[in-house]
Amino acid sequence: MRRVGWIRIGALGDLLVGLASLRETIDKWPDANLSVVGSKLWLEVIGPGHWPQIDRIVVVEKRGASAEIFERRADAWASVASHSLRAEFATGYDAIFNTRVDSPRQGFSAFWARVPERWGSADGLAKFIYNRRGPHDGKDPLIHERDVPLLLMDEAEASATDDQTFNGRTLAERLELSSRVRKWRANGLPAPRRINGEFLQGELGASRYFILNPTSSRREKAWPSSKFRELLLELRGLQEFAGVQPIVVGAPNETEWLQDVAGSDFLMVQPKNIAQLFDVVAGAEFLLTNTSSVQFIAASVGTRTLTLMGRAKPEIWGPLGPNDRFIVGTEPREIDSLFERERRAYESISVQDVREALCALCGAV
Repeated sequence: MRRVGWIRIGALGDLLVGLASLRETIDKWPDANLSVVGSKLWLEVIGPGHWPQIDRIVVVEKRGASAEIFERRADAWASVASHSLRAEFATGYDAIFNTRVDSPRQGFSAFWARVPERWGSADGLAKFIYNRRGPHDGKDPLIHERDVPLLLMDEAEASATDDQTFNGRTLAERLELSSRVRKWRANGLPAPRRINGEFLQGELGASRYFILNPTSSRREKAWPSSKFRELLLELRGLQEFAGVQPIVVGAPNETEWLQDVAGSDFLMVQPKNIAQLFDVVAGAEFLLTNTSSVQFIAASVGTRTLTLMGRAKPEIWGPLGPNDRFIVGTEPREIDSLFERERRAYESISVQDVREALCALCGAV
């Protein structure tokens, strides 16, 4: 086999939860060169050379037909060509695996390019584009986004050999029968890049630290800043957390939000890129975060995590480390506005509950 294309498009969190499937794809086709097809963020997430089989990243947009081709050059990804995705697949791909069951667009490109093996799942008439496929479970089934492509690969393999293991089973039963899902429930996520541990050395030296990521895409989708700050002030007075420095972490464009939490009392760190963010998270004793992509970075580097969730379903977007914990707020379903329901769900989480959950996470009680 010459080349396999693995397809995953979306925001950072969507990409990170797909890492287990990416690792499984590498292991399934160990003698192939692998192309990662998807969002431009893959150029930052995957460290060049960390997984040597990945020698090409094909950048496409959700609805775009064009593709920009990047190949590994020493320690960087370099743009080498631009053409349609169909033309890319026609250059000698032996298989593609589309992990996004809600979007067959890239699968059609592989079909028209006559890629011999096309792995995926799609609803309705789009089923004919895949000759290695699992069933489609409809919109928003209670299955974690990490586990969707893992179950799909196991079921597609079974279907190709007329194995009846998954037939007639409920979704919960199928998940328990999936060897890949069971494996990654124990392992969390794999790390997509090497961690050099150098980013914070100048500021922290050998100090131990934990991190709080209090931000989100908007204020309604986050625990209130005042509660984050109240928690930090309380932890500072507890013997269990003595000698572990708190760091308030967020993006470069979130300065005002971070200052609401850190004030002049706590160190504030704003990594400039994803590589630096991986570095910060990997060195932490633990992470406290809202539902965000940072919880999945933590799962890939083995950092314990407590995730605060508003109205999001932990079965779909919960933290993924085998020892991670989460707290879900109470959603006022009688309110029409989803943003207001999200805000109130987060607001319903008490400082005391978070403090006690952190102590339990860290073995302090």
